Amino acid sequence: MLRTGCALLTALVLTASASAQGPGTKFAAVIGGATLSDIDNFPVVEDDRWGATAGALVGVNAGRTAATLEALWIQEGGGETRLDYIELPLTLGAIVAPEGKTYRLRLYSGISAGFKISCSSDFVDCDNAKGTVWGWPFGLQIAKVTNSGSFFGIDVRYTFPLSDAFEFAEAHNRVWAFRLMFGKQIGTQ
Repeated sequence: MLRTGCALLTALVLTASASAQGPGTKFAAVIGGATLSDIDNFPVVEDDRWGATAGALVGVNAGRTAATLEALWIQEGGGETRLDYIELPLTLGAIVAPEGKTYRLRLYSGISAGFKISCSSDFVDCDNAKGTVWGWPFGLQIAKVTNSGSFFGIDVRYTFPLSDAFEFAEAHNRVWAFRLMFGKQIGTQ
């Protein structure tokens, strides 16, 4: 995990010198798609679980970086254990936008707080699911920007768990999110 974090941090630093372009200084988007998750260190729940996620984000481009704040619903868990959260990720990332091109890449990382809204399981007492979980998201966005300031793209993110999913075990939600996003510039600084 430390090597992966160092590699992504190095990639962020190295790409920060690329020219920036994007949907504008301030932007908003809707974002949604699929999740693939499991719970590690939890023998009673051994299988992966597909789920869904949907929400919105707002962001600010500042030169060669962009910061975003998301509010989203996300399904996590593993096997027959389903945990639903409202998640609030705050991310910062480097923008790579070749001059004269209409697409941009963004490598990002940040911090995420998730607040449990439901849990269902045939194997686990859901009363023991933690009400708040923390994560460390790492992701890549690829977006195409139009002349009108709107954009659409894909986002792939993995979230390293920073807290346990349940009170009684050192079990963690490990979540991949595969999402589409549609957004628009909402103003300039």
